[in-house]
Amino acid sequence: MTSMNAADSAAQLLIVPGGTTPGAVTMTYSAVHKLWELYERFEKTGVQRQQRIILAPREASEAMPARAAQTNAALQKRIKQLPGSVDVILETSGSTTGNPRLVGLSFGALVASARATHEALGGPGRWIVALPVHHVAGLQTLIRTCVAEASPIIADMSAGFDEEALTVACRTGADDGDNRAYLSLVPKQLHDALEAGGELVEQLARLDAVLVGGAGTSSNLLDRARAAGINVVTTYGMSETGGGCVYNDTPLPGVQIRTVDGRIQIAGPVLMDGYVDGFDRPFDVEDGQRWLRTSDAGEWDGHRLQVLGRADDVIVSGAVNVAPTRVADVIAAAKDVSDVAVVALPDEKWGQVVAAAIASPCIRAKIDEAGADLPAHENEVYAKFAKQIRDLVGEQLGRDHAPRVIAVVNELAVTPLGKVDRHAVGAMVANLVASEAAWVR
Repeated sequence: MTSMNAADSAAQLLIVPGGTTPGAVTMTYSAVHKLWELYERFEKTGVQRQQRIILAPREASEAMPARAAQTNAALQKRIKQLPGSVDVILETSGSTTGNPRLVGLSFGALVASARATHEALGGPGRWIVALPVHHVAGLQTLIRTCVAEASPIIADMSAGFDEEALTVACRTGADDGDNRAYLSLVPKQLHDALEAGGELVEQLARLDAVLVGGAGTSSNLLDRARAAGINVVTTYGMSETGGGCVYNDTPLPGVQIRTVDGRIQIAGPVLMDGYVDGFDRPFDVEDGQRWLRTSDAGEWDGHRLQVLGRADDVIVSGAVNVAPTRVADVIAAAKDVSDVAVVALPDEKWGQVVAAAIASPCIRAKIDEAGADLPAHENEVYAKFAKQIRDLVGEQLGRDHAPRVIAVVNELAVTPLGKVDRHAVGAMVANLVASEAAWVR
């Protein structure tokens, strides 16, 4: 291990722009492709590259010429160690902990992930870039494209969801008779695409696969997409695993899964080398095999993995442990529910209570029509809907798992990556309870 500011003076940190604009993606793809050429040469000849370049994709604004030097200096200040095998440094989203980490990955790990993805999907192909390339899911679309010896198709989403841009990109990929065509989205983008309907959905259905990850995807959303003929593949993974490593609940080739005390652990060639902004090592090593200790709870039967959400998110209400993901899955299947997040609220009697924030413009409109100024407990429509939700969860999971707080809103707060912002949702629900705008049992 060497410090970037000390012994590793030969290493050059290359800041490249993220996002999805054509200019930024093209620049980052050029840098990724150069690493791919050097890696390919190493695989064939064993010849190591003479100059060590470490790729550091950042938000486009941070990579602009006027700020690149400042960004470089700030990044180097955060780096505490730099294993010699690190080729790419990515920052995690920090959406669940609020504390982004710098992940050091070898190009070999990223290529292993790309090749395993193609094997699982039925072969290499062109990838549509609709996710920011400074995050692992977006960057992997470029790496997979390199491995497939193809060129990326860019769908610029920098100004938000763009139906026309995505339609054109999907049509371009589907019309390429020489290559398979793939797309990677977050659940919010898939939802927006289905809401747009029309030609966009028709073109999505022509693609060989549409990966959806980055957050829990509701069963209702998946059912809608598959009913429209879209080959949706759910993914689970993180920056630390080079992106998605479990597809449709099944590990990618070469990836191993186990659970220890209910927490998911992952092994395989896709793992990061480590965090470069600290000296903590989130690995268990057994017989030379590294197992990444994740913060996620799950159930593994030897063949399929069920992710239950972050272990720290488990709600302890009375003496009952409630998995928010399971409750959310049940609620998401209810009529007129477009999205849902289940969080914990502190409670003097129970310690914590289960609270459900439900996005449903349809139900929200009916509640407002029945009396927008009424406290939630006096609104008959609100009370009837809340009882239906509690009964639904109680029947499937048991009454102890049924939410005691239900907030119906038009939409949930999300991060720039389209993940539900649990911190913001929790604060919103607490405020709604305080103002009697959420139903409380």
